[in-house]
Amino acid sequence: MANVASQRSRLIEDALGTRYTLPDVFFEFIGILELLWMTDMFDALMFVPTALLVMWHERPWRVVSRLLLAWGLASLIRITTVAITSVPDPRPSCQYVEGNVFTTFTLHRCGDAIYSGHTLIFVVCAMMWTSFAPKNLVGRVMTTCAWGLCIAGSLIVIANRAHYTIDVLLAWYIAPGAWYTVAWFWYWHITKKGRLLKIEFPVEVGRHRDKDTPEMCQHRRVQLGLMPDGTPYDPVAMYLNLMRSEEEGDLVPSLEVREHSIFNAPISEKRDTLKADLSSSSVSVKDESCIVIAEDFDMNNHQHGGGSSRDRSRF
Repeated sequence: MANVASQRSRLIEDALGTRYTLPDVFFEFIGILELLWMTDMFDALMFVPTALLVMWHERPWRVVSRLLLAWGLASLIRITTVAITSVPDPRPSCQYVEGNVFTTFTLHRCGDAIYSGHTLIFVVCAMMWTSFAPKNLVGRVMTTCAWGLCIAGSLIVIANRAHYTIDVLLAWYIAPGAWYTVAWFWYWHITKKGRLLKIEFPVEVGRHRDKDTPEMCQHRRVQLGLMPDGTPYDPVAMYLNLMRSEEEGDLVPSLEVREHSIFNAPISEKRDTLKADLSSSSVSVKDESCIVIAEDFDMNNHQHGGGSSRDRSRF
């Protein structure tokens, strides 16, 4: 599509009989810099440390998946914008694409404007450092340096007249939006539904780092609504776990059951919540007795080994 944009932008020069540059506020304050190779150098300066972060991260496949998905989404948006509205290129020395647009490859071609692909790489890499850098002094320093390189690279792009300022600003707006869109989708449609857990949690469900305690891992599983094996929270399975604990003489239910969020609520709220969970779940006919328990089962008594024989006989 950038080749199509290059050929379309040439129509403007043919119509005017000369190359024309649109007015740009930053062009008035930043002089022309004939060092176009610096734009690619800043790509390398952002990409190499980011690749090292991926390699050293405790969950590398999750990090690289987020990076590629966000970059791919933003690039897909760029495909839809670069050839829709053609503008005269701001760089007088650019080269137009000649020949077949599908087989010709040219770096820094004319008309490849809206929006800046170089700035897109800068911002996505900086966003990855913000989200996945180590939570220590080194991580904070590297994240600050990443954003500093991002700003400097954007100014280099403008100074070399590789893009208009609006192209750079659009990249700054779209890249974070793509990053957080992917993060939202990943959380609600992958992690919360127990999908691709080998990418999300390669060692143990709920474990982000090797030094995480079992309590921290359990807390994350409760927040995500996942069981230890990665399956979504099942109220029927939880009741079976409770009753099994009682039958085996364990007065205290398992950690997975006790620390689920509904067990920290008032008794009436526990009863209503579990009843709603059971009613909305796919309970088979043989498990209908679980619904009866949801109506009159006192979780507080059960946690202390209580519960009447009437409750147990119903199960």
